[in-house]
Amino acid sequence: MATTPTEAMSLKGREQRPIVASVNETMTMLKIGREKIYQLLNSGELESYREGGARKILWRSIEAYVERRLKQEAERRGRAA
Repeated sequence: MATTPTEAMSLKGREQRPIVASVNETMTMLKIGREKIYQLLNSGELESYREGGARKILWRSIEAYVERRLKQEAERRGRAA
């Protein structure tokens, strides 16, 4: 059974990784800035909730975002993802 790169990463770290990430962790993982993170949150591209004063971003939504971006890039280049 073939897996996508994101699925492979997810399967390897699933037992060790929490189901949520902080804004800073998400910035580090996606290599994007805080402003872009909040744009993605406000547009609904990333799912999150507030826990006290902290924003928690669901890992599954981070992975889904990466998969969507990979698909968009493949389509842009004229290849199927």
